[in-house]
Amino acid sequence: MGFFKRRIKTGQAVNFETGSQLQIVGTQVTSSADELNILDGVTATAAELNTNDFAVQNLVADGDITVKNGICLIAKTVAGVVAATLADPTATTDDFKRLVIVSNQAQANTVTSASSFGGGGAGEDVCTFSGAVGDTLELMAYGGKWYVVGGHQFTIA
Repeated sequence: MGFFKRRIKTGQAVNFETGSQLQIVGTQVTSSADELNILDGVTATAAELNTNDFAVQNLVADGDITVKNGICLIAKTVAGVVAATLADPTATTDDFKRLVIVSNQAQANTVTSASSFGGGGAGEDVCTFSGAVGDTLELMAYGGKWYVVGGHQFTIA
């Protein structure tokens, strides 16, 4: 008896016995059942699995930074400094979200944290960019605070 190729229709089940080989468009699949079933028993919700809620906000005037996981681009449509405000993230819900704030204009734009960066108090609640295009502030949310994890050409006071 020979092996005759046949097409598998959408929704059709395929059962491979031990020792059988599977090829997809000429490439042999060599994963074991354990490797293929690596998520077997995972009980995460869709919201827990959907960590790709990345967003982009263009802030063109004084106002609130509303994005919590993504990038906020600051560039006023008229000359002048942008005074942005940043609300604290929600503890647990927003933990480990990342926010990058980029100044896209040659101004000393400011970002004021609602309660301070990293819980540092009144002396650590305002970020001032140097005034160069490309100044950045990189933040990570944890425990209801924004923590500074990187950036380029800014001061916190």
